[in-house]
Amino acid sequence: MGIINIDDNEKSGEVAFEPYARLISILGDQLISDKWVGLIEIVKNSYDADAEEVKVRFQDFKVDSDPITGIIEIEDDGVGMDLDTVLNVWMKPATPNKLNKKKSQNEKVRRTEKGRMMQGDKGVGRFAVYKLGDYVEVYTKKKDEQEIKLTLDFTSYADDKFIESNHQDKFLNQILNKWERNEVPTKILNNKEQGTLIRISSPRNNWKQPDLKKLSNAFFRMMPPELPNLNISKDFDVILFWEDKKYETKLLSFDEMSEMAPFYFEGSIDDKGFIDATYTHNKKVVPIKFDLFDLENATLLKYDIKKLKLFRDIFLNEDNNSFIRKPKIGSFMFFFYGFDLRNPSESLTQVEKNFLKETSVYLYRDNIRVYPYGEIGDDWLQLSKFRSEDRAGNYFSYNDLIGFIFISQDENPILRDAADREGLMNTDGAKDEFVAILQAALKIMKDEVEEDKQKTKLKKEEAEKSAAKSYRDAFNKLKNYILKLNDKSLLDKSKTFFETTNAYVKDIKEELTITQDLAGTGMVVEKATHDTMSLLVRLKENTSDFIRRFKKNQIQSKELEEFLNNLKENIDFLYQELQVLQPLFRRARKVTKDVSFKNTAVRISKYFRKELKDKIDFKIVSGDDDLIIKTNTGLILQVILNLMDNSIYWLDQQNEDKRINIKIDSLEKTVIFADSGIGIERERKNIIFKEFYSSKADGRGLGLYIVKELLDRIDAEISLVTDNNEKILPGANFKISFKSE
Repeated sequence: MGIINIDDNEKSGEVAFEPYARLISILGDQLISDKWVGLIEIVKNSYDADAEEVKVRFQDFKVDSDPITGIIEIEDDGVGMDLDTVLNVWMKPATPNKLNKKKSQNEKVRRTEKGRMMQGDKGVGRFAVYKLGDYVEVYTKKKDEQEIKLTLDFTSYADDKFIESNHQDKFLNQILNKWERNEVPTKILNNKEQGTLIRISSPRNNWKQPDLKKLSNAFFRMMPPELPNLNISKDFDVILFWEDKKYETKLLSFDEMSEMAPFYFEGSIDDKGFIDATYTHNKKVVPIKFDLFDLENATLLKYDIKKLKLFRDIFLNEDNNSFIRKPKIGSFMFFFYGFDLRNPSESLTQVEKNFLKETSVYLYRDNIRVYPYGEIGDDWLQLSKFRSEDRAGNYFSYNDLIGFIFISQDENPILRDAADREGLMNTDGAKDEFVAILQAALKIMKDEVEEDKQKTKLKKEEAEKSAAKSYRDAFNKLKNYILKLNDKSLLDKSKTFFETTNAYVKDIKEELTITQDLAGTGMVVEKATHDTMSLLVRLKENTSDFIRRFKKNQIQSKELEEFLNNLKENIDFLYQELQVLQPLFRRARKVTKDVSFKNTAVRISKYFRKELKDKIDFKIVSGDDDLIIKTNTGLILQVILNLMDNSIYWLDQQNEDKRINIKIDSLEKTVIFADSGIGIERERKNIIFKEFYSSKADGRGLGLYIVKELLDRIDAEISLVTDNNEKILPGANFKISFKSE
């Protein structure tokens, strides 16, 4: 067609797109990000052609040569192409050939003869050859057909780097590419009946022998490893050659590495958001089955998934604490292996640690990897992003995680590859939803892993306590033995040693006590400061408005009275807040007196009146019974404050049956503090009192730890009630036992 001339008298007409030949170079450059993706894309085409083996050869590459020299050959033993396929499919950019097959209702049409689901469907992947070189020869042979040779010279397609001042651009249909039939196969090696060989010269990128390590890793990860409960046929292999010498490197297998993982999480999530999974640590197996979108489900409350920022932003309506909708994506499977590289006892060699650092979470569609997910530095699950923006404790670190996620084109047609081969398209937010649900699955695993780590730490500390007792016993034996000796010099030196040791231990205990007091006080002050600041802001705004109206003589006497009454109520509120804080300061803690547990609990209920009012039913169910404890008021205040704060947090996560009860038994000298929340599993009864352990999304893990430490100081104990006959409410029940005197 060429240039279209327009007659001045023409009022309308029709016109077709007539692309310039340089469109091919633009497609090759823009749709394929780099040489690595280009080569991988061509190999994926071999997979679609039912090849079992692909040989990639690099020949005649010279280090830092200018211009770049070398030849790349990609040879497969796939079904090959006949002349009709070459001319009417391969040479037709954006051909719908594969897409139409994948849309077919006939299962045999949709799959290859080997039963593979075809990967490509855009009809542009072949232009990856342009990313690799300017001159391309394609040799291909179908069984019982003649070999076809196709020659492409991309320098004639007006690539910008070849444009000179006297150059004239051609249209795409003006470039003719030579094809020919070869009665005797010339390049299909080893007397194969079928296959394809692509020979690329005039390379656009230099390749060096060390590059083959990265390629080897890429092809090693192209297909998933053998995993339990997943049937994968290992019928595709890529072999690399450098100057006709086979490139071999020793790589750890995923199978070897996965066996070393102390934490394992596998399962599936369906299109309704129901997770059916199993968490395994050592010999412990925990089945996990629940609806991720059931706000009333106790398991969901336990893992607190809706606290994840991306999950909350996409699915949650925060106005009424309900889910906006269920996901648009389909079902998928996952396999996650967790490690703990920060733990010195993790017995991994340096090679194994390096393997972990180079390995991440991979996505596979119909058992072929989706690139670039899993590459070093690719934060496709946004774990690093949210570890820095949200709460790091909610998210795994990639360094501690190996993962394999499996989707299919049947179940997830909306999760399609982007045209540039750089991951998934975010069609109607589907990719974001997919990532958010995967973060939810990893949050479940993370919580289970942290719980197991705490249990391990607890066992270690129990062993250390036993060792400390042994040390004290040995210390006292030595002391008693020396006292029996009639050696004044030794007695003097021993006395100095014992006094120094005791002073050191005393100082450490004092420092720990101060730290615990400050931490506990800080948590209470934080809440009080938030409440008082909110109130003071409102007071400031109301007072400013009142003054403005007063100056304009717009205030009536009744309004003045209402304003002053309101001001008095707010001042009373501030006074009550500060009254609660007063006994928590260290000076007040030094005053020991008889403290009423019941009166202190009533005082705390007033402190939480805003949280309790019309939301939570708070009762002391002991009638007139009370307990008088010889201690300081701040200690009992802080114990009840932390228990109350915990209960309110978990009750806020549910919509119905919100109760807190306190039962005092003066005869047994016990108190049971209970709520109607989701409760705590029997297995966690010890680790919940460890510092920094928390199942709250934004928790510090100090509340119950401080409660236990405070009660230890007055020889009191706190424990989780696990006997249903002893519980007074169905949720978490804590029993505090005071000494008899």
